[in-house]
Amino acid sequence: MANCNGCLKENIDGFCSSCETKLFDRSKVPIQLEFNWNDIQDRIIGQPAGFSISGVQAKGFIGRNKNYLLAPNRDVESMYIIKPFLDSRRTLYFDSPANEHLTMTMADLMFKIPTAKCALVRFANGEPAYLTRRFDRDKDGKALRQEDFVSVLNATPGANDHGLYKYNSFAYEDVGNRLNPADQISFLRILIFNFLTGNGDVHLKNLSLLESADGDMLLSPSYDLMNTKLHINDANIAMNLFKEMERTKHDLLNTTYNYKIGDFLELGKRIGIRERLLPSIEKKFRTAKAEMLLLVDKSFLSDTGKHKYKEVVELHHNQLFNS
Repeated sequence: MANCNGCLKENIDGFCSSCETKLFDRSKVPIQLEFNWNDIQDRIIGQPAGFSISGVQAKGFIGRNKNYLLAPNRDVESMYIIKPFLDSRRTLYFDSPANEHLTMTMADLMFKIPTAKCALVRFANGEPAYLTRRFDRDKDGKALRQEDFVSVLNATPGANDHGLYKYNSFAYEDVGNRLNPADQISFLRILIFNFLTGNGDVHLKNLSLLESADGDMLLSPSYDLMNTKLHINDANIAMNLFKEMERTKHDLLNTTYNYKIGDFLELGKRIGIRERLLPSIEKKFRTAKAEMLLLVDKSFLSDTGKHKYKEVVELHHNQLFNS
């Protein structure tokens, strides 16, 4: 028996009942799709697929008709985002769907970080794909207001900066100062988690506000969480923590900075988190390494992918907590 393709619960073939509810409104959806990635590209006429991981990972949109996921067309609302594996020039490219699925699931299960609901599925030809339910649509498919932090902070590209403004226009401190107190705590957890799991791509476009039912703009569920170090030579962290821009803007993506847990706690203080709340946040991450490594073993990564993922967690955990 395999593990659940949603939450990685043991001895589940396909999806457990909880994941069927969260992902598919209790519908029985098979993990094997009836189409391939090429079918998605062919049917998005005039609508180019999006990209993540700084433009190297394609993504498409699909809708659902009762118990079956469908490639998009003009008559089916696109309630899901689907991503194939990375192009073959990337290291461990075939592992990218399982990587994102594991990282998103780990954030949700272990650290109670709100995330987009996701699963690992397979195309008709057997190739793995990452599937996530869109949180910017209500149950009827109506678009909800979402605003990423490029827009919130009015970050603008410079001449020929090749998209680097997403990384170096502002610091995480600027983002945190625009959040309400409850979201600031979640935000600090997100940053520590992404550092531990080797996600070097949490830039301004990968952080968003989402309109609530009451009309408030709140921190959206996390998305695009993955250990980018499995596939590319990436920085330990995407942006500067502090407003003083401790790493130079010019070499931001290539400059290492020896962040410790104290730096993240200092950021928490600066953005207004009460100091009495910080020790419990630190303790959760300090004591989580063994459980994180066990969850990696339950994932759909290849053996090589699991080994490298664990290496990153070990390395970054030691950097954070060992002086």
